Amino acid sequence: MQIKSNQDVREYKEVVYFGMTLRQLIFSALAAAALGVYLLCNRRMSMEAVSWLCVAAAVPFGAFGFVRWHGMPFERMIGVYIRSRLVLNRPLFFRPDNPLRQAVQTNSTKKGILTQATA
Repeated sequence: MQIKSNQDVREYKEVVYFGMTLRQLIFSALAAAALGVYLLCNRRMSMEAVSWLCVAAAVPFGAFGFVRWHGMPFERMIGVYIRSRLVLNRPLFFRPDNPLRQAVQTNSTKKGILTQATA
């Protein structure tokens, strides 16, 4: 008997329905708003224009429900992009923290200060 478990506990997602998380399920239902766009516009516009409007209505909801980048949901990605491009006006780079290196640097600077003070 095998029991499946996630390798990383932080990546656990509870499946609610159809193999989707609650967030994905809600935004999938909201993406169905494209049906409303179709029903409103199919008699007034050409089929090609209506299909493009349906795609334009459904894509944002799909992005908010399903897109993740570096563990961030879509709304945080938008915030990071606005902050990096408009506020800071430079790209942001990921630099991981290394607590061991910081400890060694602080320890060596303390020793350097002590040896300079006693000399």
